[in-house]
Amino acid sequence: MIEDYWGLRRKPFANTPDPAFFVRLPDVDEAFARLLYDVTEVRGGLSLVTGDIGCGKTMLAHALVDRLAGTPCEATVLHSPRLTPVQLLQAVLHAAGGTRAPRGKHPLVQALAAHLKQQHAAGRRPVFVVDEAQLATPTLLEEVRLLTNFEDRSDKHVHVVLVGQPELRARIATLPQINQRVGLRAHLVPLELADVETYVAQRLRVAGANGRPIFAAEALAALAARSGGVPRLINNIATQALFVAAARGERVVGAGLVDDVADDRE
Repeated sequence: MIEDYWGLRRKPFANTPDPAFFVRLPDVDEAFARLLYDVTEVRGGLSLVTGDIGCGKTMLAHALVDRLAGTPCEATVLHSPRLTPVQLLQAVLHAAGGTRAPRGKHPLVQALAAHLKQQHAAGRRPVFVVDEAQLATPTLLEEVRLLTNFEDRSDKHVHVVLVGQPELRARIATLPQINQRVGLRAHLVPLELADVETYVAQRLRVAGANGRPIFAAEALAALAARSGGVPRLINNIATQALFVAAARGERVVGAGLVDDVADDRE
């Protein structure tokens, strides 16, 4: 209904990590550029990306995967941080292109080390993104640290990106052995009004709006205020506002409608 009424090709505010909707705002763009450089050039072995709930961490992770596709540093997102150490090693071996995972941790470590060495010799260096890493156990975080031990004299054979909520940063700070290995620390924050305006405009453009004003300027200000600048909340409120406006036969989303929708959510 929303797409037909507003003349769009796609849903503009879906809460899915589609890199096509990755909006390169200044702070986000800086975090992305720094992460990309750390992974492809610095090659320190471990990066840390944190941010409040709904601030776009998973989107950033999938944008990284999209950007690295087909390169020697091709990336994979590991969505479950509640793996056992053996399950983590199996997942890494499989994602790195290993065809067979032996039973038992020690044979598995040997197989992974040999496979990553072969990958490195062929010019490939896989990247693994652990999403929701604040849920990882201390044992799993230690296993992540040990992954960064796969190396030769000149280079790491694998790079790990830990992505999680702010408490992850605090947890890492209490673990000196892993804390000292973190090369990059990036933190995502809620958007300011100008960024909300850009965010909404770009997502509408990708969805097919072709620059047509759908949200009034006052509505964007209300959207920024009622969402607190959190992208996930912006998406939720904007989606409902588009639906309600369509149901009412309105041609532009106004501030009052955004407030009505936000009030219904509270």
